[in-house]
Amino acid sequence: MAENTAEAPAGLEPRHWILAVAAGMASLLDAGAIISVGLGLAVWKEAYDLDVWTIGVLGSALTLFIAVGSLTGGRLADLLGRGRMFSLTILLFAAAAVAVALAPGAPVLVAGVIVLGVAAGADLPTSIAVLSERAPEGTQGRLVAFTHVMWTVGVVLATLLGFVVSGMGVSGISLIFGLLAVLAVATFFFRAFYPPFHQLENEAMARYTTAGVDPAKALPLGALLRNRTSLLLIVLTALFYLFFTLVANTFGSFKTYFLVTVGGTTQTVATGLSFGTTLIGLAGTIVFTRIADTKWRSRFFAAGVLIFAFCHLLIAITGGVLLPVMIAALVLYNIAFPFVGEALYKIWTQESFPVNARATVQGFTIAVARFIAAAFALVTPALIAWSPAGLYYLLTVFAVVSGFVGMMIIRRLRAGSDRVPASSPKAAAAATKEVL
Repeated sequence: MAENTAEAPAGLEPRHWILAVAAGMASLLDAGAIISVGLGLAVWKEAYDLDVWTIGVLGSALTLFIAVGSLTGGRLADLLGRGRMFSLTILLFAAAAVAVALAPGAPVLVAGVIVLGVAAGADLPTSIAVLSERAPEGTQGRLVAFTHVMWTVGVVLATLLGFVVSGMGVSGISLIFGLLAVLAVATFFFRAFYPPFHQLENEAMARYTTAGVDPAKALPLGALLRNRTSLLLIVLTALFYLFFTLVANTFGSFKTYFLVTVGGTTQTVATGLSFGTTLIGLAGTIVFTRIADTKWRSRFFAAGVLIFAFCHLLIAITGGVLLPVMIAALVLYNIAFPFVGEALYKIWTQESFPVNARATVQGFTIAVARFIAAAFALVTPALIAWSPAGLYYLLTVFAVVSGFVGMMIIRRLRAGSDRVPASSPKAAAAATKEVL
């Protein structure tokens, strides 16, 4: 469970990076769906004459059912086979994206978003677990961090498309979801039929079997929860991801809506600003990938938390009505978030638990965060209407709490630095016995 303090390891082959792309498509499509629903809120509100509570349902349904999908999909992946779930969940995503693209009104729209969330949620923990399981020892951090690069690419892609189609109304949003469906179908064929992926699976099975652990046999939940070390890390990672998600989900899903309804900008200006500043975040995630298996990831974390909290405080102080301040906040947010949230959470989860429990743990912790974030998203439009400043003061507090919990996780991992990480095949057997 130790944090790696060495320089980033070598030994990665092109097929490992290609697998990271295939696994990262779960993150790309998840981000694309979240941003695209956020882009559509203001458009759907006007086109279908929706009230703030219906907008809240649309904004929260995706997050809520990502939680449902994560909770069930992660455990099913460990029980029924991570490889099988890796190939199939993406098809459900494609079908749901088509439903959203062709929705004639709010009922079909909500139903499509619900299924979209279930599919994305099930794919997230499964894909990360598949990647870390098949990665060479000592390289999990870099490959898992790369999935966050893919997540940011999803944000950039969806935001760029939103800008391009900003004058097209509902048909423009439908085009975005149609593209997400096409990407999902292509990912299915890639995951299911690309031969090196099956070679990596066989090699991983051999490594773990030699070390004395069966990666295909799910660790019993009771045994996992009875172990104090594992239980504490589950609680800490769940709390960290919860408070980070409350901030990131609100900012990502409602920034366009906020800029239009509070800041008084047009849809085109709002999506253009989001796209330009998101490129900064993409550059940051690439940097994080380079340091993910080194001591620098923790050192960047502390500075990132301060910037992450300050950008929301800026919006709170000004009420979101000053465009230059909003631009500055968008820039600061994208500087900070690669180093303080999703990518670290994924790495910590993969490093801290045995191979046959990672999808379960990550599915559970994602579910906790997204269930609560969904409830928060339901009332966010009403909070914006009531007090934009109050909402962002609250997000500032959430950002500080996530940073505090993150520092606790870092200290916990450092305290166990004399132990071999559970991500090691040799340590997986020992970690499994310890939990049992």
